[in-house]
Amino acid sequence: MALFGRRPKRLHRGRDDGSPVAQAEAFRILRTNLLAALSEIAQPTVVVTSSYKNEGKTSVTANLAVSLAMAGKNVGLVDFDLRRPNLHKWFGASNDVGVTDALLGRRTVAEGLQAIPVETGVADVQGGIYLLPTGPSVEKPAELLTTGDTSYLLDEMIEHKADLANAQTRQIDIVLIDTPPVLPVADALVVGRVATGAVLVVQAGQTPMGAVQHAKNALIRNQTRLLGVILNGRSADHGGDFSYGYSYGYGYGDGGARSSNGAE
Repeated sequence: MALFGRRPKRLHRGRDDGSPVAQAEAFRILRTNLLAALSEIAQPTVVVTSSYKNEGKTSVTANLAVSLAMAGKNVGLVDFDLRRPNLHKWFGASNDVGVTDALLGRRTVAEGLQAIPVETGVADVQGGIYLLPTGPSVEKPAELLTTGDTSYLLDEMIEHKADLANAQTRQIDIVLIDTPPVLPVADALVVGRVATGAVLVVQAGQTPMGAVQHAKNALIRNQTRLLGVILNGRSADHGGDFSYGYSYGYGYGDGGARSSNGAE
């Protein structure tokens, strides 16, 4: 379940528990919990991934970025899914220059960044999204991520000065990173090693618990702090703490994560 269709510009409105307004509230809850988990870290970098494909990680990444921007955050958004790039499609952006160019030394991060304004609806609240898409495809994505300086790329994102109206002097507040799923390929583990932490998207009623546990363990073995688990596609009649289509559980500091129903 996605809050937006392609090319999201603002949070839509709705009325019932499965509607966009309820989903928007779920993302506000997710935003609040994530910022609480990261409260002691300045300018964090967060990987958003899943166990397998088609669990909604990219839609969660895009919607969370917009929710953060609507709260006045300047959000860096990086598409490290070099195999199936999609973030640029969500925002109607170009994919001509991006991550691969920066890692290969052909372009700078600043040259690939695209500023995407977000309407907050509040005069004194200014936020925006700064998207770095994947750029041109490469034959061996995992090798490029391993040999390229992903840590330097993320540092360059954080140091970028916001260039939206009335925000010229601000840097990026938080970086969200879309990666391929954990289990089929190693890309997410490569990026996760240099990020502040990761959140794992799980498709309700679809992802086997064994796969979730396997992905969680792979991230922790990789020395990636698991910030939380997002249960995607959960409807209101399932109950639980967050019955808006998305649930979120999180742990602090111990590398573990708990879902909203307490499952490890």
